[in-house]
Amino acid sequence: MSLSFIFNRALEVAGVTMVVLSIGHVYIARLLNWREDLKKLTPINEQVFYAHTLFIACGLLLLGSVMIFTPSVLVVRSMLGMIANGCFAMCWLSRLIFQFVCFTGKIHDNKKVDTSLRLLSTVLWLFYTVLFTALFLYQCGVLDD
Repeated sequence: MSLSFIFNRALEVAGVTMVVLSIGHVYIARLLNWREDLKKLTPINEQVFYAHTLFIACGLLLLGSVMIFTPSVLVVRSMLGMIANGCFAMCWLSRLIFQFVCFTGKIHDNKKVDTSLRLLSTVLWLFYTVLFTALFLYQCGVLDD
């Protein structure tokens, strides 16, 4: 089994999880009670929060769709593929670091829900970081089929 085949399948899995995560923002908003918390903000800060959340959800949906339907564009060696995978690797690495540095407080009052959310998100960010780092190294020629 070739490395490019494995990358294509891994990208499809990552794409599905990103689409689910994008759509899951509706559930996450309810779970974390964003509506009540947002009432405490000024109107402009509430609007900025909604805009940023929408852009994150749309970005996940679009990137996930690319990875589901055309994963090869990130696998076939090209300058754009190398740059894109390098950028995605840094993006997900920074999100993984934020998981431990910035999100230190309790996510949810229910300990099982809190632990599950932390574990699931950490596994996802780690998976995305490793996948895009490996793809970047593949694009650079460090990894070969």
